[in-house]
Amino acid sequence: MDDLATWMSERALRHLWVAYTDYHGRLAGRDIPLARVPGVVERGTNFAKANFNFSIRDEQVSHPRFGADSGDVLAIPDSVSAVQLPFQAESAFAFATLHLEDGSVWEGCPRAALQCAVSALAEAGLAASVAFEPEFYLFASDAGLPINQTGMYTIAGLDEQMEFVRRLSAALPEMGVELEQIGKEYGQGQYEANIAPDRPVEAAEDLFLLRLAVRSIARQLGQHASFMPKFDPAMAGSGLHVHLSLQDVSNNADRTADADDASGLSATARSFMAGWLNHAEALTALGCPTPNSYKRLQPGSWAPAHICWGIGNRATLVRVPGPGKRARLEFRAGDNTTNPFLFLAGLIWAGLDGMQRGLAPGEPVTDDAGHLETEELATRHIRFLPRDAHAAFEAFEADHALKTGLGALIHTEFLHVKRAELAAYDVQVNDWERAAYFDAP
Repeated sequence: MDDLATWMSERALRHLWVAYTDYHGRLAGRDIPLARVPGVVERGTNFAKANFNFSIRDEQVSHPRFGADSGDVLAIPDSVSAVQLPFQAESAFAFATLHLEDGSVWEGCPRAALQCAVSALAEAGLAASVAFEPEFYLFASDAGLPINQTGMYTIAGLDEQMEFVRRLSAALPEMGVELEQIGKEYGQGQYEANIAPDRPVEAAEDLFLLRLAVRSIARQLGQHASFMPKFDPAMAGSGLHVHLSLQDVSNNADRTADADDASGLSATARSFMAGWLNHAEALTALGCPTPNSYKRLQPGSWAPAHICWGIGNRATLVRVPGPGKRARLEFRAGDNTTNPFLFLAGLIWAGLDGMQRGLAPGEPVTDDAGHLETEELATRHIRFLPRDAHAAFEAFEADHALKTGLGALIHTEFLHVKRAELAAYDVQVNDWERAAYFDAP
């Protein structure tokens, strides 16, 4: 839209939420009254750079690059991204790109990092379509009691929560998010939503908006929604599958499928996928950036723990659902603690590296990698995904292609804040430890 304030006035909207994202994947921003919108569209609204050196618990990291003296960035809302919030009266929402005082884009902005990756993909003659599949739990209260005990994919699970489903299904299209389907997942009170494919930046924004809508609607119904990867060891984990297909940037022709190849994939898609496999350890740091993430990535758990690919095989890290129109790449390790701007940027840079180096993905895995013996895994050169966040961050730190693609600032400061979070986690004492060691030995 050309004039965001006029668009808001025509819809009797009096509030604009201007939002950026931090390295933890949280939406941050402020409410702008309608009268102030034209000035914010022109100049932005300021935030301290220091905000990017705080942990998920809002504790400033030690030796911050951005302290109290580091100045500001300006969040300039992108009018094209503006939507009306159906669950907040008289309110609109717009994603912002972060700028410096001289008008240049700040190199630490996650949204800009994805835009840069999309531009690099276009220079290679390609565009991408991306679809996310987030899983989440609904709880009866903050106490952690699942909203129901219905079975996976049961109609009973939909029936019990149809008011939530109706409200979510109505809200998302009003925000420009196309919901393909929603179903009851494996865990008690667990659901999965499938978002329709979109261009990478818009797909990431769709996911942010879906998370916002899920939490807000659940709260209005007296419920609590959680996207936590592993809430309880006895409960199914919640993942975030990423589906990506490639097109020719000039005419949108499909560049993913090739019926003449046994894999069903084109040479371009195979090399792109090989880039994912080659950089899998570092990509895990972006897609699974919390210590809790690795309690979900267990062998034989339906969440991938091994670096391999397969056709229709849900035990693999990368899955090709099928041939023809179903030929696409599905990266299955991510979870909703990720920042999807950074995660998608990493996936694109890894895929481009695979293409530029002419990498091959190897043979597809046809059996359940999660149940293969160690010797068999070694014989077939199947690597484990990082077993904890420490290992993932080490891989990310050493990954030259992702560092170059994302930029040194994001690469360094993402590690800074996430390692501070991990260090705080490592010194916590939990209930299991107290139960096991209080009277030991």
